[in-house]
Amino acid sequence: MAIGLGAALMAIGAGIAVGFSAIGAGIGVGITGASSAGVTSERPEKFGAALIFSAIPQTQAIYGLLVAVLILLSAGFFGGLSGDVPVSAGLAGIGAGLAAGIAGLSSIGQGIAASSGIAVTANKPEMFGKSVVFSVICETQAIYGLLIAVLLLVFSGLLSGNFIVSGAVGLAAIGCGLAIGLSGISAIGQGIAAASGITATAENPDMFGRGVVFAAICETQAIYGLLVAILVMSFTGMFTGSLISTLAAGVVAIGCGFAVGFAGFSAIGQGIAASAGIGATSENPDMFGRGIVFSAICETQAIYGLLVAVLLMAFTGLITRDVTTTMAVGFASIGGGLAVGLAGLSAIGQGIASSSGIAATSEKTEMFGKGVVFSAICETQAIYGLLVAILLMAFTGIITHDFITTVAVGVAAVGAGIAVGLGGFSAIGQGITSAAGIAATARHPDTMGRSLVFAAMSETFAIFGLLVAILILFGLGIFTI
Repeated sequence: MAIGLGAALMAIGAGIAVGFSAIGAGIGVGITGASSAGVTSERPEKFGAALIFSAIPQTQAIYGLLVAVLILLSAGFFGGLSGDVPVSAGLAGIGAGLAAGIAGLSSIGQGIAASSGIAVTANKPEMFGKSVVFSVICETQAIYGLLIAVLLLVFSGLLSGNFIVSGAVGLAAIGCGLAIGLSGISAIGQGIAAASGITATAENPDMFGRGVVFAAICETQAIYGLLVAILVMSFTGMFTGSLISTLAAGVVAIGCGFAVGFAGFSAIGQGIAASAGIGATSENPDMFGRGIVFSAICETQAIYGLLVAVLLMAFTGLITRDVTTTMAVGFASIGGGLAVGLAGLSAIGQGIASSSGIAATSEKTEMFGKGVVFSAICETQAIYGLLVAILLMAFTGIITHDFITTVAVGVAAVGAGIAVGLGGFSAIGQGITSAAGIAATARHPDTMGRSLVFAAMSETFAIFGLLVAILILFGLGIFTI
């Protein structure tokens, strides 16, 4: 079979769809399988129930397989279509694969929840239904990914063979896939919270509703990704057939995908905090509100990512369809997206600190304010990422529409985004220190100052990343352009 580059790209998209979803399903089913093996060794009669729970995380792999087959069918690998596949259609196929494939990693969170359901149901059969509900909550991210993948296949004409994709729209499809795919990993945090909800509900049936609320908080990051993906599809003309033709606009869409997608990982930290909130609320119902506050703190990173994605779409003309941006600005948008997106993973450290804050506050209510202070320290890394993203938008002309034209400057701006974005990971260590500091302060209030000093030490590495990002921008002369 002789194929062109477009069909080859679609083959890559198919591989991404089934490959990533297989990783997620394999790990998710492995987690539930380990729990099932332990339970059924003591209670053989629970084999059927355990088998059902083990099957729940498999669906993501089925979604990935379905999308992979549809992509291959569209490319003519099964003889379903004839003629050459344009490169732009191949890019759209990769976007569809990213959407269904990476979102399929949500199986990991589902496996965590289902594993808890297996253990609880073994002793309390009446918990089977509620445990399934908690486990299925983590399915939604994969459904969002499947939805975007199908929409991309339909509105790009891949399923009909009447390809209506431009190069810009093909790149925008990759941005859509990144937005919903990466943000779909928020299901891991949701699974952590759901597992705690199952355990708490088994001990106190009144906790079912509140447990669902805590678990649902971690859904918002995926909704942000879904929103950005749909907006990009709409503004690039996929729904109407009035396609944009400016290639740089497609690159901007990829930057939007990185911004909201990677920032969606903040749900992992949120899930850690929500899990602690569920446990504390189960023992003391008055902790519900404070638990929500601590959990919501980790939401800000996702909001930063959504904000940057929307600003990029607005100031580059995607929203108004008055697109006059340059390829240099497109790469600068990727830099901005990486800066705020990767730095958003600082929420994992913030979640670790918040979980300790919840535990301390449940024992001593006067620790609430101090716990918030320790948790907020881990926010600064995300602020650094947001700052660099805004600087890139301001000084590359995205905000003023006085766009830079030197592609090399835009590519170098990606380095600035990587520097401050990866530097933001230092917040994970900071969160570990802050969690210990909260516990120490709860026992000995006079240790708060010293604990803050120790927590602040991890901040220096994020400052290094910020410094290098600023030096790159200065060296490029962006501040004087």
